[in-house]
Amino acid sequence: MEQKITCLQDLLDWINNSDVCTVTETGDDYFIVEAPNNADVYVHYEADDEIDDIVKKTMESLYDFDADERFEELWEPGFVSQNHFRPSQFIKMLQKDEETFRGLAGELRELDTEY
Repeated sequence: MEQKITCLQDLLDWINNSDVCTVTETGDDYFIVEAPNNADVYVHYEADDEIDDIVKKTMESLYDFDADERFEELWEPGFVSQNHFRPSQFIKMLQKDEETFRGLAGELRELDTEY
């Protein structure tokens, strides 16, 4: 954690090496952070953003994840038949991923103070 993040690729590598989340690079203006139970957040950034801006946007996206909102977005008959989750199982998975995202955001906040 003592290392400073100096570029976007270092940030993505750091998240991937966190042992809790993975990153998918999708394009020039966003990437996806995925938690162990497959909940994900999209981090959007501008091409001219500095790395500290991208770190802040990442933290905000991670903190903004809401398990209840995601449940309401996804829970429908087609989702149920495809995934075979009971409602209680699914909300627990989302809540665990929410905890994971908040923990990672907290670690990034600590790292961000090292700039």
